[in-house]
Amino acid sequence: MKRFNTPLRAVTLLAVAIVACGALYAQANDMVVAKASEFVTLLQKGDFQAAYQKVDSNLGFKSNPDTFKKYWQALESKAGKFVEVKRSSIESKDGYFVVTQVAKFEKGHVDLKVALDNMMRVSGFQYANHKEDAAGSNPQASSQQAPAATPAS
Repeated sequence: MKRFNTPLRAVTLLAVAIVACGALYAQANDMVVAKASEFVTLLQKGDFQAAYQKVDSNLGFKSNPDTFKKYWQALESKAGKFVEVKRSSIESKDGYFVVTQVAKFEKGHVDLKVALDNMMRVSGFQYANHKEDAAGSNPQASSQQAPAATPAS
């Protein structure tokens, strides 16, 4: 009996490689979202010192734990208390991973953007009014963006 013929073997190996790469990509995305979520959770819990420990050296020179405290308090004064993260998306921009989390606050939804460098250190954090979905199902909080504590790259 003949083993796999060469073209079939090549197709099989290619399919296995594609599945493996897809799994690695998904795992990497999960790790990026987890790091961004960890940072947002620390802010939400008021542990600004621990949040500060997650930033890269460039952001560290531009900010301090009090900067994050003021920034988060400004957000909550406009949008209400943080409730939960509804969903996250990732994009790559200028060598950074930018995680956009649609967060539910008491008064509506806000887009939280956390930029991470290749070492998974926070290099930027911003928030903005949530852009409504096509269905218009998510109300937006009136959270006019405060001056950015840091650029989100």
